[in-house]
Amino acid sequence: MDKHTQYEFLTSRTLDALKNIEMVARTMVEGTLTGLHRSPYHGFSSEFSEYRKYCPGDAVRYVDWVAFAKTDRYYVKQYEDETNTRTYVVLDQSKSMGLGSSKTHKFHYACYLAAAFIYLMQRQKDAVGLFTYADKIRSYYPAQGSRLHMLSLLSHLERLVPEGRSDAVPCFHRIAEEVHRRSMVIIFSDFFDMNEQFISSLRHFQHKSCEVILFQILDPLETEFPFRGLIEFRDMETGEFMEVESEDCRDAYLEDLNRYIRDMKQLCGRMNMSFETLNTGTAFDKALLAYFHKRERMF
Repeated sequence: MDKHTQYEFLTSRTLDALKNIEMVARTMVEGTLTGLHRSPYHGFSSEFSEYRKYCPGDAVRYVDWVAFAKTDRYYVKQYEDETNTRTYVVLDQSKSMGLGSSKTHKFHYACYLAAAFIYLMQRQKDAVGLFTYADKIRSYYPAQGSRLHMLSLLSHLERLVPEGRSDAVPCFHRIAEEVHRRSMVIIFSDFFDMNEQFISSLRHFQHKSCEVILFQILDPLETEFPFRGLIEFRDMETGEFMEVESEDCRDAYLEDLNRYIRDMKQLCGRMNMSFETLNTGTAFDKALLAYFHKRERMF
């Protein structure tokens, strides 16, 4: 993006005024992609097909020089568009995602970002599907590429509310069984459930050769711990509560949170997965733009 370009990021109030989630998704995606050199997912749908003999006029970049060294003949790698390229958006619908204000709670934030990715994939003519989960799979839309299907997904997002307790492990195993091999899987959650079983459920996606992107959605209440005095905390999923003296535990809590995020990044990095932490205090499309620029640098 040119340094002189004016870019007004979308606040939650602006998005709420737009009402229609398709308009929101279009505004977020088309505005965010302005200034990127190419689509952040360009080339994902091209797959090697077979070799053929080189013919005059073929692009030299497709010549297989290893094959030439072995056979002393020129062969060209042929690629074909993988018409069944699929992306699956996976959305944590559990009650813990309801943390925050009514306009900008974590689930609200995740739904808008999910809508943006659904719109982006349909814009690129890729098939996109949707899973929502809590203690079980709440909804599942198989991947399709039509505009009508996209509108169905966006309409479904508009009707969702956070409910139920989170139990990601069986849900992820079930989702991994349903998605096609070599799919892209984009997961939105707060990811406060890392253990050996959770890691195993992520590896299930590895076994399907999927590209996995995990977006951790956190609220400023979680990342800043701005409380003062004696505070009663209530678990949004179980209803359990406890009282703590906020000043006594703030430093230890923030240290534990930052360590947890670092551990998740390292864990996902070892599995060749992307782990991004987003804060609901950040404008939606600013978060997207930062991620897309980061992805551009990676490829």
